[in-house]
Amino acid sequence: MIPAFSKRIADQMDIIVQAPVAIAFLDNNMRYVAHSAKWCSDYQLTYKDLKGMHHYKVFPEIVDEWKMVHERVLKGMEDSCDQELFIRKDGRKQWIKWSTKPWHDYDGNIAGLVIVSEDITDFIEQKERDQRNYDLLFKACNEVNIGTWEYSNITGDLYWSEATKNIHEVDPDYEPKADTALEFYKEGKYRSMITEAFIQGLTKGVPYDLELKLITAKNNLVWVRARGISEHSNGTCIRMFGTFEDITNKKLLDL
Repeated sequence: MIPAFSKRIADQMDIIVQAPVAIAFLDNNMRYVAHSAKWCSDYQLTYKDLKGMHHYKVFPEIVDEWKMVHERVLKGMEDSCDQELFIRKDGRKQWIKWSTKPWHDYDGNIAGLVIVSEDITDFIEQKERDQRNYDLLFKACNEVNIGTWEYSNITGDLYWSEATKNIHEVDPDYEPKADTALEFYKEGKYRSMITEAFIQGLTKGVPYDLELKLITAKNNLVWVRARGISEHSNGTCIRMFGTFEDITNKKLLDL
């Protein structure tokens, strides 16, 4: 027999099972009332139906900190986390984001909690790989005197490596600014090219690799190869970074 407090959840079982997200309804005793099929697939559970099973039996690896969160939610609070490492009983590492809140019976009493989660392991691991590649790129560039740069679209900060500053012929303690950095490029065609490329990188994630004329702080004209790559998260640009190389001699030889 279905308990009275969970009847409205049971009535919507088909909808819950087919939900495109990992979602689970548990009662006040942390036993499953309903869950989506994706809940089992995301956590690679061998059970087809968890109904009536205790949450901590299904996930014996759950730490006390999470149990305390559940206790608070059962008292009426809501909680969420954008990124958390879940170490499974068999040693697997799974990154997840989740939100949990209480659900109520017909009389408005808390009847349990509902957890909605997302497995973001692939995203986190790709981000870590990108960071390692980024670190290797910058290290390699410094070793061959190719400049590097990085712009944070969150803080607006712009970083130039020592080689990049040397190409611009600015002082070692010079602090570049995003709103003035583009003014080093020769006005007209070349400044328009880099401006458009930068905007496309910020808004659409389009990488660029351009050969441009630049006027240094000492008013010297040099040819540079400017490359840029952007990093996006949830459709928003987090940062842009790339390399900067003086190719004046190469361009003169090509004449």
